[in-house]
Amino acid sequence: MKKFIMNAAAVGFLVLFLPYTMTLLIEGRQGIHREKELPALEYQVLSHLMGGDYSWMDERTLDLMAILYRTECVRADSGAEAALPPDIYRDDYSRMYDAVMRTEGQVVTVDGEYRDLPYHAVSGGRTREGGLLGEEYTYVRAVDCPDDRAAEDALRVYRFSERELGELLEPGRSSGISEDIRTERDASDYVSRVVIGDREWQGEAFRSLLNLPSSCFWLDTDAEKGEVCVTVKGSGHGFGISLYTADCMIRAGARPEDVVQKFYQDAECITIP
Repeated sequence: MKKFIMNAAAVGFLVLFLPYTMTLLIEGRQGIHREKELPALEYQVLSHLMGGDYSWMDERTLDLMAILYRTECVRADSGAEAALPPDIYRDDYSRMYDAVMRTEGQVVTVDGEYRDLPYHAVSGGRTREGGLLGEEYTYVRAVDCPDDRAAEDALRVYRFSERELGELLEPGRSSGISEDIRTERDASDYVSRVVIGDREWQGEAFRSLLNLPSSCFWLDTDAEKGEVCVTVKGSGHGFGISLYTADCMIRAGARPEDVVQKFYQDAECITIP
């Protein structure tokens, strides 16, 4: 009797799992994921989503990202095939795929046109006026983002010796920074220009040379220690949507279109065929 029960259990196991096992053997892991075949545009969106780490985002914030990526794909109109990563079936694949499906065909227009939609991780407390990028970006609003102060990357401090800073700003320089450092800032407190002696840099160029996460920074010189302390707020260029604020808004009940309209003037979400 005991042997009969064991044989019956073995047969049941084979009946239940044989289709899965055969599919896996014949087609590999991809054969198990038989989702709806997506149009080429949606595969491009999925490829973009799979290229970032959005594990911290709410599901509906992922929807926003899918809409932003789709808009950029349509605006670029490259027609290129999506290059999906080799590890496409990682743990967060289902979340990304579902976001693409929930928002299929949804894009953003600004005053009826497809425009560049800048965004960044965390602002310094207020996003930057788009006009700083040029006349064609005046639809990008400067928006207060008080929630960003609670972000993990809201505030970071870096220290450089005067000699190290001199080498970073001018490779091959044998002496350190001894002149006074002066900064000019825009209305959102991001550095627009740095002046040291007779040399000057645009804020973003200075940020890049020091590999800082944001150009919303402050420089303090400690003459006794021969150091320059750099305090940085936020992460990213500061233009357009702060993704941290967007996530806070959506978790509080806002829709992706509410976020879009907050950061971009005359923006609306539409669905294309």
